[in-house]
Formats: sequence, structure tokens, C-alpha cells
Amino acid sequence: MSKEPSVFHRFGICALLALLVAGCSGGGRDAGTVAVTGKVTYGGQAVEGATVTFASTAQSGAPGAAITGADGAYTLRAKPGNYAVMVSKLSVAANTQQVSMEQAVTDAAKAVEEPKNLLPAKYSNPVESPLKAEVKASGTNTFDLALSD
Repeated sequence: MSKEPSVFHRFGICALLALLVAGCSGGGRDAGTVAVTGKVTYGGQAVEGATVTFASTAQSGAPGAAITGADGAYTLRAKPGNYAVMVSKLSVAANTQQVSMEQAVTDAAKAVEEPKNLLPAKYSNPVESPLKAEVKASGTNTFDLALSD
């Protein structure tokens, strides 16, 4: 006596296969995006540890962001379109000394120093930033960002 799979069983298998195919189709977060590269310099010197953000001027897409390497280079992904480009580098006071639990509690109660932007403020504001980019669907999208005071 053979037992025929139920309609629900068949539907479940089909649904599982559809999910697997959709999950493996490459339609993830990077779908429709292209590589964007460049270097950030300030006063002619490479800027390490800066955050580069591409914010769509059409407000229709997610921003692309990256942190620059030691040579000022960055790589991010963005959809084709027009972008306001922002660059910032914040100083963060880090305490790397070992302290007792009591000292850690005392230190935590103190006011935290606000991080300071080490680059001119105009570059971290999407409205004031003079940096603009048009990301193209094909070809090279290299945007070297030379910052000045």
C-alpha cells in the first residue's frame, strides 16, 4: 500500500524550494549596486579612518558608506544615481589603562567628552558639502575627494 503525499506536503516542499532558489539568486543587499572607489586627502595628505558616505539626492536609495584605509582609499557599493558625498573623521578619547571596578564606575559617571570632527565641518553635512558624485551603471566609478579648509 503506497501512501500518496498530501497536497499540503507537496505545497510545503514547493514553498521550501522557492525560498531556496530566491535565497541563492544573488538578489541580496547588493542587488543593483556598483563598486565606488576613491581616495580621501586633506591638505594633500591621505586621511586614514575617515567615514565616507554617499547619500542619494533622490532619497530613493540606501546610502553607501566606507572607512578609509591607511592610504586614504575607500570602496563602497551604491546604486546608480546622484549623491551628496560626506566625509568625517571623529576623534574619540579612548582609555586603554586597566582600572579597578570602583574606578570604572567613577569614570562612567563623569561627563563624556564630545567627539570632534578632525575635518572641516562642511564635509560632514549633506546640505553644505560641496562634494557631489554621479554613480554610473557601467564603467569606472572612481571619486577622489580632495578636502581643503
